[in-house]
Amino acid sequence: MRLIAIQAQAAVAAAAAAANPLSRILAKSGLAPQDANIMRKAEQPLLAGVQGGTGRRAERTNPDSGADGEVRMAGMEGPCLLLQHRAFLKDSQDP
Repeated sequence: MRLIAIQAQAAVAAAAAAANPLSRILAKSGLAPQDANIMRKAEQPLLAGVQGGTGRRAERTNPDSGADGEVRMAGMEGPCLLLQHRAFLKDSQDP
């Protein structure tokens, strides 16, 4: 019984360490807060036209921060749509 409790505690600790809210990831990325809003707006045409299938893309840019990028419909799993964002900071070539 003790081994099971230790394994359960280890699993909970690992899950807590792995959980990193999107807001924290974006804050550490160098993107401006308004970049997240622009990213969400870029998703809207893809969400509205789910019938178009995977691979569809929408580009975005923020003239204030100089960041740009794209969101791509990466796939569907059941009723869930998978979106993949690529973001570039001002004057950056690497996502």
